[in-house]
Amino acid sequence: MFDAILHPFAWAISWLWVWIHDFLVLVGMSSGSGIAWVLSIVLLTILVRIAIIPLFLKQIRSSRAMQAIQPEMRKIQDKYKGKKDQVSRQKMMEETQALQRKHKVSPFASCLPMLVQMPVLFGMYRAIIAVSSISAGTYMYRGEAADHLGPLTESVSTEIVNSTVFGAPLSRTLRESTGDPLIVGVFVTAIVLMVALQFFSMRLSFQRNMPDLGNNPMAQSQRSMMYVMPLMFIFSGVFFQMGVVIYTVTASFWALGQSFWTVKVMPTPGSPAYADLLSSRESAYQEWAKPFFQNYDRERAALGTASTDSRVDELNERTLAEVRSKAKKQHVASDFPASMTTGEIITVYRNLAFQKWTTLPDEQWMHGLTLAVEKRLAKQEASAQRAELQKQVRERRTLEREAAQASSESTPAEATKDSTNGSLSAEEIERRRVERRKARRRSGKKR
Repeated sequence: MFDAILHPFAWAISWLWVWIHDFLVLVGMSSGSGIAWVLSIVLLTILVRIAIIPLFLKQIRSSRAMQAIQPEMRKIQDKYKGKKDQVSRQKMMEETQALQRKHKVSPFASCLPMLVQMPVLFGMYRAIIAVSSISAGTYMYRGEAADHLGPLTESVSTEIVNSTVFGAPLSRTLRESTGDPLIVGVFVTAIVLMVALQFFSMRLSFQRNMPDLGNNPMAQSQRSMMYVMPLMFIFSGVFFQMGVVIYTVTASFWALGQSFWTVKVMPTPGSPAYADLLSSRESAYQEWAKPFFQNYDRERAALGTASTDSRVDELNERTLAEVRSKAKKQHVASDFPASMTTGEIITVYRNLAFQKWTTLPDEQWMHGLTLAVEKRLAKQEASAQRAELQKQVRERRTLEREAAQASSESTPAEATKDSTNGSLSAEEIERRRVERRKARRRSGKKR
């Protein structure tokens, strides 16, 4: 079953591997066994990592979003702390899910990209280790003998197997090379480099890109993983073929680079790296924004209080176009809700210029702003509906009072007629009121 799942990935990666090798030969490298096959593993690793960058970014954004709602999550947990009954647990789960839906996050979203990556990475590993058995004629697929994996035929696999890295064949393992000090030295150096890169990558992420979790079990577990994972590769590296070691070293370099990039560009909220980035972007934005909006305030004051003046609209449109362009350089999100007016958007940008930043004005911040605007509009709509309902009640009560008054002032014949025909309409009441006024005026003139 597992073999059947990984085979399509290994097949596709095998084709990509051979294409990369053919390209290197095309640009001048020698064909057959040699450095082209070693470099093709490096390039293959890089291309696969580039292909899964969207998944990596999705994982980072999801993790940051989950971290951003942690304060509200803790409030829900504290609310039901110590309550073990089924009803309380159900309510806590419902409130947690409602919070996640509100902010459009999922605890599984950060794990899904990693799960999607695994078949690709395992398929790559399988393609690399398959060349030895294909070259030896012992390759098996679904329990049956096979002579190729995609373009990895016996002749191609033999070229790969005979390629070396500083004398260490790509198909050799450290355990199989104990009698050759040179090859052992190459293996040990590569494995130590791989472990060191992974350790520094995890250490960088833990120290710079993790919020302070204190001494809770999660923090202790993460600290342990920082040391346990590299140690696992020390022992497992003994069984890795040199081709796999080249892959893992390249992947470790890539992971360290991603860690540096994440700390620099997309750190986790609450982490030291996030605080540094927040301070840096706040200073860069406010350096130009403060004098910019001070000048805007003077121009706005010179126009007076006529907010409907076309000159105010012109000033706001011109200001917004300019501030959008400048703020974009500080990575300030600009996709404001369509319901916000030009003046309201300028106010947000202005607040960023004079207030202390508590969060980066990124897409997560914009999502929170959008929720606040939607909440305000919903509140205004509810208030308008209540006002309209109250107006209708007042009008109905007025009509009822007027109908009662008209009924009391009507003649006996009219009263009898009204009681027969039911309540009067608003138009009939108004008509009779006009007639009574005319009658009173005529009677006054006669006297």
